[in-house]
Amino acid sequence: MATASEPHRYTLLFAGTPDNTFLADYCPAGTQIKAGNACFTLFDLCADQAQVLGIIRHLHNLGCLLLQLEIEEDVQLGGNK
Repeated sequence: MATASEPHRYTLLFAGTPDNTFLADYCPAGTQIKAGNACFTLFDLCADQAQVLGIIRHLHNLGCLLLQLEIEEDVQLGGNK
């Protein structure tokens, strides 16, 4: 069962555009971004719930709207499954 303090791998879909340094400034190493038409996806985001919430709040402050959030249920980082 997932807990808030355990890191998991997330994929987040947003409407809007992040600033140019967002990925390097706010996301954990290994996070990737894919830009689409008026939206973008953050994937391979390995974080706990507090980190994910901070990223969502920062993007909201930039005017980005969260459209979808997925967690890979079978992937728990830190060696436990």
